[in-house]
Amino acid sequence: MNKVILPGDGPYITKDQVKSDLANKFIGRGSLRSSTEKYRRAWGARANCGEYSPGDNVFISAEGARGGRIAPDATEIGKACKAGASIITDMPIHRQRTYNVGEREVEAILIQNNYREASPGLWLPN
Repeated sequence: MNKVILPGDGPYITKDQVKSDLANKFIGRGSLRSSTEKYRRAWGARANCGEYSPGDNVFISAEGARGGRIAPDATEIGKACKAGASIITDMPIHRQRTYNVGEREVEAILIQNNYREASPGLWLPN
């Protein structure tokens, strides 16, 4: 598996790179200025690919509270859940920051798809 180097130098790039390094696929969509959109481009064909398996580790990124934000793709996340893939998200400490509305939306989608947070930021099927 080729490691994806995420673009950017903001205060949260390190935590996002750690999540990316654990994954072999990516789900995310965002407005042009967002980190999520930059990550989607960096992941290329392995982003929002529509096909997942139980052996996949899927890094999900979601856009925060900004004007013009794009909500997480519940359909794509649902495909990964239906396949039984492991999901990698922000840990609760980051997910609960006021700005991270998209990460909380992802959490809700995962719970709706019968996933549980097995350890901070790692979601598995129930």
